[in-house]
Parts: sequence; C-alpha cells; structure tokens
Amino acid sequence: MTNNKLVVVIMGQNCEKFLPMCLESVKDADDIIYCDGGSKDKSIDIAMEYNAGVLQNPYDQEDRQMNGKQRNFYLNYIKQKYPNDWCLVLDADEVVEDLGKLVSFIQEATPGLYSPKMRHFIGNLGNEDLTAPEHFCLNRLFKISEAGNYPEVEHPVLQFKKHEHDDLYYYGNIPAVVIWHLGYIHGLFDIKRKYESHSKKSNMHTPEYLYSWNMSHCLGTYPTKQVNPIEIPKIILDYFHIERDGFYFANRQINVNNFLMVKDWMAYYNPTSVLDLGCGLGNYGCVFNKFYGVKYTGIDISNFAIKNNLYKLDLKQGDIITYKDANRYDLVLVLDILEHLDEKDLDKTLDNIKNLGNDFIFSLPFIGDSNLYKDTTHRIFKDKEWWTKKLEQYYQIRESPENWAFHEQILIGKRANIVNQNSMISPVNTEDTAQINVPQE
Repeated sequence: MTNNKLVVVIMGQNCEKFLPMCLESVKDADDIIYCDGGSKDKSIDIAMEYNAGVLQNPYDQEDRQMNGKQRNFYLNYIKQKYPNDWCLVLDADEVVEDLGKLVSFIQEATPGLYSPKMRHFIGNLGNEDLTAPEHFCLNRLFKISEAGNYPEVEHPVLQFKKHEHDDLYYYGNIPAVVIWHLGYIHGLFDIKRKYESHSKKSNMHTPEYLYSWNMSHCLGTYPTKQVNPIEIPKIILDYFHIERDGFYFANRQINVNNFLMVKDWMAYYNPTSVLDLGCGLGNYGCVFNKFYGVKYTGIDISNFAIKNNLYKLDLKQGDIITYKDANRYDLVLVLDILEHLDEKDLDKTLDNIKNLGNDFIFSLPFIGDSNLYKDTTHRIFKDKEWWTKKLEQYYQIRESPENWAFHEQILIGKRANIVNQNSMISPVNTEDTAQINVPQE
C-alpha cells in the first residue's frame, strides 16, 4: 500500500467559534495549514495550539475577486512545499466526519480532483439542506500536482492542471467522505453560552431542565409555532433582506374570480380606460387589457408588486392618498384597498381619487366578513352602513347589481359634487347636482 500524505488547508477569518471543531476533526492529518484573512479574535492562537502552520494574507471583503485570490495564495504555497502530497481544503466552519476514510481513499485513488460529500446544517443540528438529494463540495480533495488554479471570483472551483490529453483528467464524487457545514447555525453558539452560564451561576432551573432546554434548541425540537411573516416588523425583515410584500402577494396570483368579475364589469360599463388603485400584481388588468383590449393603468404602493408584474402592463408605484393623474378614466377600481389605510387618511384619499374617473367600483370587507380579520394588514373595521355613509360624502353610491360575482362586498359610485363637511370647500347644494344616469342591469 502506498503512503500518500495528506495536507489540510483551512481558510478563515475571525472564526474562533468554529475553528476548534474544524481543527479537532483533522488533527491527525500529516500537516495542517491555516490561511488567515486578518483575524482580530483568537483564531490564529487557536490554530497554533493545534500546531498548524499559519499563512496570513489580508482579506479585502470589498474585492469581488478576493476569494479566488486568497485560494490561489495558499495553493501556490502548498505547490511549492508539498508538490507530491494530497490536499483537503476546508472553510473554518466545516468539520470532517471521519478523516480515516479520506486517508484510506487517497492511498488507492488515481491522482486527480475529487468532491467530498457535504451536509449543511440549517438553523440547528436537527435540520439540513434538502435543496438536493446529496450535496458535494467540488474539487476540495486533490493531488497537489494535478491542481491548476482558482478562477478569481467568489466561491471558485479549483481547475485542473492543463494536460495534453483530456483522458488524463481524473475526478469524481466521494459519498463516503463527509464534511459537515456549520455556517448556518450561528445562533446555537449563543444557546451554548447561555447553557454554560446558567449551569454554573443560576439555581433558577434544575440541571435536568437546562439539559432539556439546550438539547431541544440544538436539535430543533423546542416547541414553536409558525409565525406569519407579514406580522414581522419591517425593520427586521429589511435587516435580513426579506421583502414583506413577497409573502403578501404569494397567494394572490390571477384566478377565475378575476375573469368572472371583469366580465360583469365590462357588460355593465363597457369602459375604454380603467385605473386600478391598489392593483397588486395587476391581475384584473391582465383580463381587462389582454382579453378585452381596454387601456389599463395600475397603481400600487408596493415596489415588489410593480417589479413582479408578469403581464407587461402599465403599472406605476404610487400612494393612493396623494396620487395625481391628468387623465380622467372611464372606470376606477378601488378594490380591497381602503381598509388598509389609517382612518385619519381616509377622507383625504376619497377626496383625492374622486377626480380620477367617472365611475367607481369599491370592494370592501364589511364587519361580518371573516376575511376582514384574517388579513393582519387591515386597519379599518366598519360595517356596510358606515362605509356607505363615508363614500356618499364624495360619490353618489348605490348597491352593485345582484348578478355580479361577490356583489355583497361591492358598492358602485359616480363622482358627485358633494364634499366632506370637514373640507375647506363649502358643500354644494345637492339639489343643484346634475342627474346621474346609471347603466341598467
């Protein structure tokens, strides 16, 4: 049997939480090299405790090529010092399951580049990445004499040394050699710290309770319930680069109801232009524009909705409280949007949008509608009588036709020369208001 030697290279920076586990898992390698990017913690001291050789090269986080540059830095070093040996490359937050299996493999393997299996913990020790049946970390194990270089990009894959003939390239996956990735369990280190602190200093809980508390957190079995992402404060979601509106619109794609409702509205109004206030993803607009040829404009405050418009419609980002438009539309849709406003902004909004069109459709969840309380973004909770009186301050309001889909939650109106009594403009005598001709059912 040959006696191929194994060198382990570990790349890291400020990794004192992970590094001891990583080093412990490879302590029996023939040599260990720790390549440090400029740590301010105890990472270098920890590496030296394991008799690892230390390479130092400042890591510029703003340089997009830095990951490749750093890997070529240690690669050039091991090519000069260990040209005939094998190398395993690890990040500091990774642990080798059984180094002996890896050592046995290189005694028989054809010189080349190989990919060990990798298992990614997600959140805790009880869950792992399931985006693929198996994950492999590409070309992490290699005969140093067969290594070419790393492309200078983020997360580069080691390339082969150039050969005259392609059949000299040897590579493959190694399912028996497993590397465990700990990079997505940062929170468990705080759990560990708290467990150790309480065990030493506190008598509030029994040792049995503390053990159970620690174990359940680490294995992901601590009792929990699902959080509605829409309820999470925006400041938290923004910090973690999560768009709340992505959750809100997740189940609001076009459906058969959009077609049924637009069919009713077209038969009743036959508009040539439609303005949709709070248009969301433009589901109604898709039907109006693509199936009936109506000129459609959608307004929504959500930039996510505008960016994710799949129908190539005229959608604009805007706030219906202050939105202005020089056009006068045949039909203005105000669908399931007013209840999302603060009540103090309602009069200003209704006064503003009355100038945008001739006919209006208002869809509202009234008290008694179970959907009113299901949506946590709703802010106004009123019955139908209250809403009717409020709308009548700005529009001539009537019930929607009974044959309309969802007519129970719909009121229809025409712009009227009636203003809110709190407005600075004096109310117009309703006797002087022009007679309104409402289309017949």
